[in-house]
Amino acid sequence: MYVVKVFLILLYFFPLTSLADEILGEKLFNRSCATCHKRTAPNIIGTKLEMNTFKMIVMNGRAGTMMGSFKSKFTEKEIENIHTYLSNAKK
Repeated sequence: MYVVKVFLILLYFFPLTSLADEILGEKLFNRSCATCHKRTAPNIIGTKLEMNTFKMIVMNGRAGTMMGSFKSKFTEKEIENIHTYLSNAKK
């Protein structure tokens, strides 16, 4: 019973994202985003953008910038994986 309590406490205090999601996010970012973002927007690494804001930008692009829509390129889950990677990555 003690082990279950400890597990539940750990689950409560730590995010429920898996390492696999973060690794997939890194691969997707490096394959499809890094060409522009590592050169022109290095502050995206370690982003503090909330998940929903990030998803909206990736799916719809940003007017007046070179950031286009990637709605047809990524699933919502893939965008979440990229966000998980970026928000946990060290600059």
